[in-house]
Amino acid sequence: MAPITKILVPVDGSEAALAAYRLALEAARALAAEVILLYVVDVSALDEIVRLSGRERPHLMHEMQESGMKLLVSLSQEAKQQGVAARVDIQSGMPDEVIMDEAIRQQAGMIVMGKVGRKRHRRSLLGSVTERILEASDLPVLVVSPRKE
Repeated sequence: MAPITKILVPVDGSEAALAAYRLALEAARALAAEVILLYVVDVSALDEIVRLSGRERPHLMHEMQESGMKLLVSLSQEAKQQGVAARVDIQSGMPDEVIMDEAIRQQAGMIVMGKVGRKRHRRSLLGSVTERILEASDLPVLVVSPRKE
């Protein structure tokens, strides 16, 4: 197995994703690896919000991208303050497909992600995106639960 030099970390702002991010930073420091932070605007969720709210899709897409970029910038600044090289990427599409495509494109050695994301009501044990990544990935996938305090 080749050394892990890049860790892909999909983030959505959920507690589980933030716990995954924190653990990815620890792993990156230990491995001297770079962290790639990825925010995916879920187009199916976007379309559902447009349908339910009657808001215009381009305006809503812009708001979601802006929100995602704020999160990415904040997390990447924190990573750099902790001595971890970090890059950010924001895309739109079906989250599991985008995550897998990015893992390949970025030549990531590992994916670190939260156990459940913002849509936690859909699955009781694993988030549906996490489950699909576990099924599809040939890379090591570290699944992180938020800490119970």
